[in-house]
Amino acid sequence: MASRPVDFSPFLPFITSPGGSSRLMSYLSRFRTARSCSTTSVLFPALTLLLAVLMTACGSGNLSAPSGVPVADPEAFVASLRAATLPGAPRQITFGWRLDEQGSRVSGRGVVRAEAPERLRLDLFGERGDTYLTAALVGDEYRLPPEAVNAVALPSPSLFWAALGVLRLPAGATLLSATTTENTADLRYQSTDGQIYVWSFTRSSAGTWILTRLERAGPRGVIETVSVDHSAESSALTRTSYRDWTAFRELILTIEEARDANSFPPDIWRPDAR
Repeated sequence: MASRPVDFSPFLPFITSPGGSSRLMSYLSRFRTARSCSTTSVLFPALTLLLAVLMTACGSGNLSAPSGVPVADPEAFVASLRAATLPGAPRQITFGWRLDEQGSRVSGRGVVRAEAPERLRLDLFGERGDTYLTAALVGDEYRLPPEAVNAVALPSPSLFWAALGVLRLPAGATLLSATTTENTADLRYQSTDGQIYVWSFTRSSAGTWILTRLERAGPRGVIETVSVDHSAESSALTRTSYRDWTAFRELILTIEEARDANSFPPDIWRPDAR
């Protein structure tokens, strides 16, 4: 009997909607269980391949062209952006988190302790208070407990800082462009390995620049993105979304409290020393 072509159209809304990849994978798992082996032996791999191709295409889109006009003094403008996003004191931020990775979801609470732009410490705890992840970032070096070194995938350092609303450039990166409109700014750098970093800023109600997005792109398109939400009244950080497009990974942080701190014990920067 001749096989019929598979109609993929019912599955496209999963792919084009936020969080669609995880919902589609969950749907496919239930679909596979409910249907006969003869049907799913062909259809399930086809649908999974479609998901991979389309989600990669959506996530790996090319960067848009810079918006606005070039600034007169790019280096001075970059310095002003760094100063505008840099906290005036060490910061401690507590938050709720949710990780969605290839259809698997986990959540909990966490804390970041940061001495920007050089050091930060991240601790994630599960719903029962168990430690899910401990990591420190010092300069461009991640420090993790020995058992987690090869088991955890972490964002690029610049994206980690962007998740806190801080502009931190990759070491040795070259400025490509700095452009502005009346209320937005676009900053582009090329790292030493040829990747492109694009920071987006907007003016707050007070007229200062705040970081709203960072994209890291390679030859095939966008690899990672961070989107940062701020309070309209105070410009305080309220929510951060990190996405690794190639790994189908999304991490969302919902800020509960952010406060200044006097200092932190020096041993928190060495979770690798046990």
